[in-house]
Amino acid sequence: MANVKQLMVSFVTPDRQVSHGEVDMVVAPSAMGQVGILPDHCTLLADLAPGIVELHSKNNTLNERFAISGGFLEVDRNHVSLLVETAERANEIDVERARKSLKASEAALANLSTTSDDYQNQFNRAQRARVRLQVAGKL
Repeated sequence: MANVKQLMVSFVTPDRQVSHGEVDMVVAPSAMGQVGILPDHCTLLADLAPGIVELHSKNNTLNERFAISGGFLEVDRNHVSLLVETAERANEIDVERARKSLKASEAALANLSTTSDDYQNQFNRAQRARVRLQVAGKL
């Protein structure tokens, strides 16, 4: 039987270790677009955008999804490090709070010019709320 390579993942926030162990694939939202990491991936350092991180194992079936708010990803010799600001599993998300945040930020965006200083902040707030609701299965 062939020896199947896996990725060693270290996934942390400033407050906690989110996940640590072997997986078959990591999917993450880089600032340049979605990136999929498989064993023997080339060395990579990337900014992460707010979005969904997926950890796949056991023949690439989806095992875990996390809503993240940004950070960094590093790949080196089948080791993937995710250093993120925040990470939440579906069962950790306060759905009502995310819905309220999305509604408030969308209302604010409707009344702001795209050149307003607050526009990007409200846009980012809405994006984070959408991601959280997607991971929770409520969007």
